[in-house]
Amino acid sequence: MIPESNSSHINPSNISSGSDLPPYLLEFLTEIARAMTAAGIAVMTIEAILKNICQAYGVKAQEVIDFPTFVLIKISDGNSKALAVTGQKPGMLPLDQVSRLYELIYQAENAEITPEQGINRINEIINAKRQHNYIRHILGYSIYSTGLGMLLLPTINELLFCVALGAIVGLIIGYSEDKPRLTLILPVLTAFLVSMIFFFGVKEGMVKGSLTILVPALSYFIPGVVLATGMYELAANNVISGASRLVQGVVILLLLLFGVIMGLQVVGLSPEEYMVAHLATPLGWWAPYIGILVFTLGMYLLMSIRNRDMPGVLIVLSATFLSLQAGNYLLGGLFGAFLGSATMTMVGTFLERSKLKTPYYVSIIPAFWILVPGSLGFISLATLAGQNYSTSITNLIMVVLTFVAISMGLLIGAVIADPLKLQESFKSRP
Repeated sequence: MIPESNSSHINPSNISSGSDLPPYLLEFLTEIARAMTAAGIAVMTIEAILKNICQAYGVKAQEVIDFPTFVLIKISDGNSKALAVTGQKPGMLPLDQVSRLYELIYQAENAEITPEQGINRINEIINAKRQHNYIRHILGYSIYSTGLGMLLLPTINELLFCVALGAIVGLIIGYSEDKPRLTLILPVLTAFLVSMIFFFGVKEGMVKGSLTILVPALSYFIPGVVLATGMYELAANNVISGASRLVQGVVILLLLLFGVIMGLQVVGLSPEEYMVAHLATPLGWWAPYIGILVFTLGMYLLMSIRNRDMPGVLIVLSATFLSLQAGNYLLGGLFGAFLGSATMTMVGTFLERSKLKTPYYVSIIPAFWILVPGSLGFISLATLAGQNYSTSITNLIMVVLTFVAISMGLLIGAVIADPLKLQESFKSRP
């Protein structure tokens, strides 16, 4: 839900003679900006969309400045001007709401809806009551965790732990869905409970020591999207918004790490016991490819993806994973992250402009979990639990480079895909 607006609207049209600005347009623009920010969309994308909407309604966007915490919009029709400053809050909406929001944006970019109708539609999309469904969360996260686990080539025993830990996390997410006060402590609490169960299983010999099993179970809270978007915004010279997202992502990673270390200390497991390599035979080469399908099904339930968007989501997921694998094979992990990110951006943009009309943001969010940028950071930070500081520093440098590779992939992919956007834009103009 979009937070209450701490907004002030300054309209100096009383100084100018007459006002031909469309009624409610300024309010419509601020509500769209707040909705997109609540969905976690990058600030430069929001600014571009707002300018396109202004052009469609025949007004000039003299100033559009968007940050994760507030937006400033100044519009003019030549005779009068209007200024809006409103508070907002970043977040992540269910993908079915994001999809409906993009449908509204497409209509607004072609002036097919009045601003007043647009405001009502936004309220309907954001404030829609969602049925509290424990089964959907538990089943969805179990499937999601299983699919992501298969991408890591685990053993059968580890995969069963992925299923069990995923069900526990799904239960926690389901319980906290309508309890916003738990949002701040949820990463720590979940990491503590999941790691405690995992390390207890290691201590009792039920599973061999492999920290990668924690990745599928905790990946929902790992801020890979936030960190990658922050790097993307920094690379695009949006320093304030990019830096704020990076700080947010690092804090969440530290909270997760704190929860894992607390779980380790409660169980009383020594670093040598959980760091030891195991000799069990992992699943075959086919596992990651089946895992993509399983993962997509889990995302469908967990993130409430619309049926009409599922083909596009699966196409982007598959293309991203294949590019990631190819890049890893050719030149290593950094090139794999770059190639996967660039492919994700280009394919997502193409599908948005194709007959499928899958919103770009809806299709790329699941693909970010395939790139697993946050997981790399979490595993690297987790080596601190074993006091292996030199290894941690080396790994953290690789994590930073991985985020750079992903952000560069996003930028290069956007540059290559830009002609597609321009062509579609010209087609939509009268």
